[in-house]
Amino acid sequence: MPDALDELDLSILNLAIDRPRAGVREYARLLGVARGTVQARLDKMARIGVIADYAPTISPAAMGFPGFAYMRLNLSQGVLDQVTEHLAAIPEVIEADSIAGDSDLLCQVVSTGPENLEEVIQRILAVPGVIRSRTETVLRRRIPRRIKPLIERVARDLARRR
Repeated sequence: MPDALDELDLSILNLAIDRPRAGVREYARLLGVARGTVQARLDKMARIGVIADYAPTISPAAMGFPGFAYMRLNLSQGVLDQVTEHLAAIPEVIEADSIAGDSDLLCQVVSTGPENLEEVIQRILAVPGVIRSRTETVLRRRIPRRIKPLIERVARDLARRR
């Protein structure tokens, strides 16, 4: 845990998750501290990378892309940057991470349905340097991306240290 975080920081993070549209003034009111204090803490957490983004969470499914799959890509040697540039030009590739193990890249891909997923896979396979892929279609997301359990763990660890 970064030593820079304390109970107030964790309370602000919880509010930011629970009430993202409330704003700094409301967070300050709910926590009983000055607005400037909350703003300074938010700025600090953004500066040290705890708060990585202020963008809204947008659902590809609600935009007409209900299909979701993970693609593991095996690449030729020395082409990671070039392949990444090509993948970034494919709108349905919404995330890609270089990984250790049997594959080189793990991509998150969305599609309008099975036929479109096949088309996306073919576009990815046509990228120079992609040798082979393995696609795993998500049937249903069981645990959505979440951070609150980590905040709670950090709070417990902080309480134990005191």
